Amino acid sequence: MAKGWRGLLEEESEHQWLAMGGFLVFILVGALLIQGTSSLPGVDYRTEGLDQDGRVLDIIYGDSGTYTALVINNGEGELFHLNQAGEIHDIGGEYPDVIGLNFITQLHDGSIAVSPQKNTLDIVHVNAEVEQRTVLSLNDGQAEFDILDLAEQKSNESYRWLMVTDEDDSTGLRGFGPVGSELLPVDEPMKNADLTSATLAPTNIDWNMVESLGDGQWVAVGSMGSVFGSDDSPATPTKHPVIGFITWDDGPAAPMLTSIEEVDKGEIHSLVRLDNGTLLAAGTASAVHIAKDRTTTSINVASVSSTLDENGKVWMLGSKGSTSVMRLVDGEMETLPLSRPIPLNVQVSDVSNDILYAHGINNNGEPVTYSIDTLAIGSIESGRGFLNLMFVGISSMVLGVMLWTGTKRLIQNQ
Repeated sequence: MAKGWRGLLEEESEHQWLAMGGFLVFILVGALLIQGTSSLPGVDYRTEGLDQDGRVLDIIYGDSGTYTALVINNGEGELFHLNQAGEIHDIGGEYPDVIGLNFITQLHDGSIAVSPQKNTLDIVHVNAEVEQRTVLSLNDGQAEFDILDLAEQKSNESYRWLMVTDEDDSTGLRGFGPVGSELLPVDEPMKNADLTSATLAPTNIDWNMVESLGDGQWVAVGSMGSVFGSDDSPATPTKHPVIGFITWDDGPAAPMLTSIEEVDKGEIHSLVRLDNGTLLAAGTASAVHIAKDRTTTSINVASVSSTLDENGKVWMLGSKGSTSVMRLVDGEMETLPLSRPIPLNVQVSDVSNDILYAHGINNNGEPVTYSIDTLAIGSIESGRGFLNLMFVGISSMVLGVMLWTGTKRLIQNQ
């Protein structure tokens, strides 16, 4: 056998070196082509907005292309819902100040929760056959308060809500529950629910967002003021992000703030609940991953908007002019280059039918939309995916032919 291989090498050395050299050139050219198509595919930029004109301030996408959006058009605020039939319903026409809505929270059955005025929650049952709404008057008989945000948590066969409130001189935390799993008919799910008294924030902290960590645990984020100011201006108070850990489950007792963790700088703009129940607090200077046991991990990624796609990946969009987007996949951060810098100031983002929509304004102050196909990366439809497939196919064919030829020659020379 050794004699046969030696003879083959002596007889075919020029041909083999030529084939190996050609294959090396193919590998190098293929690598350059694949690197040249490494920009994120499936990206679109358009100046037309939603089915309703206006600048999008907040939006929640539902199933089958439905969405609920808060927009401002010619100085007037509108809250509308697009249903599965493609019909647009103005669901905020009776509110005294639509622009003043602090949040839109989607509940477990697809209903929308907003707070149009003090001490009030409005649950709009957008998925019902006939649009209905439940108006909850939350009056503890003592004080008026605005609701700044609301988060929902499942508890056995019911749900509970935790709210961030504005209690005039301070922000606070209030619980409401238990709430039935079926939100219709409107008289049943809230009949056993109670509103707790407020747990006021420490004097130098303002809460603005809250999210569920599960099993009676919650996380609130906000800002903490420093009376000493910054190094550049010691007399001017500065603020930095703060994360608060709260314990509250069903019952009349007020929520308990158990611990606080400070973040060095920036502002937290998104509090995203991941598929595994952990949280990601994304901010303008960095992000913080919050595990279910309350341990935190800092991530050195700045963004202006973040959202979770339908496959459990977090997309983090940078400011206008950014040349890449960041994606958190199974705890690992990926950088995805863009073929052109982000051309808008992103206001809000969300995902529908595997398309990430980023809404914002362009240089002229006009509402625009930037979209990314979250499934396009590496797909056969993308240039990179096609070259990858072609590279693997041709490489496999060449190696197969070389192996077959070598084997055949080896048998012949035995």
